[in-house]
Order: sequence, then C-alpha cells, then structure tokens
Amino acid sequence: MSLNYPHMGEGFAPAYQVSATPFLTSSVTVPNGTSEIEFSNITRFFTIKNTGGHTMAFGFTQAGVTGSHKFTLEPKESYEGEIRTTQIWVSGSAQTTSYCILAGLTGIPERFASQPPTGWVG
Repeated sequence: MSLNYPHMGEGFAPAYQVSATPFLTSSVTVPNGTSEIEFSNITRFFTIKNTGGHTMAFGFTQAGVTGSHKFTLEPKESYEGEIRTTQIWVSGSAQTTSYCILAGLTGIPERFASQPPTGWVG
C-alpha cells in the first residue's frame, strides 16, 4: 500500500495559508526599456507603487509589458493583487520614474511553477 503525500507545487494550498515571507525592492524604470524583477519563490500577493513623477507600466512577461498586456500606473498610483507569479516586468516612458514592490512569498520555490504555454503574452 502506497502513501500519497501532497507534492510541492503552485497548487499546494497549505503554502498559501501561512504568513508569507516578505520581499521588498525599490528601483527606477529604464527609459524606453523594460526590467525584470524575479522572485525566488512563488508569490502569494504583491503590491507595486509608482513613487515617481512619470507614468510606468508592469506586466507578467516582457512581450506583454511592451505590448498591450500590461497595467499602467500614473504617478503615486499603486496596484495590489493576490496573484501567484515568479516575475514582474516593468517599463517606463522616455523619462525614468521610481517604483517599489512589496511581495509576500510562499515556501514554494520558483522551479515548481508551471511555465506559460508557448506563444502566451499575458
């Protein structure tokens, strides 16, 4: 008789039921470019705030943030979401703007996250 122990992965519910490990970073956008913020573990939630004086955007893939699959944040605006991800991409306009990110990380390492389907730009 075998025992079926739950496997660690993005659908492992107990990892989302405990307090998250904090992750905090601040930086500036690259003029007319993109930057990737990678998390060592899958996020339970995150907040991103545009702390600068110019518009910025964020998304979940480089193709998405440079295309039309992105969220735009005006100066001093923020976004909060209970979203599991292992990366966030940010982009700025012609001028740099500053931003900060607070994320709550689960105990699930990034390597256990499933990969998006080929061709996905979300």
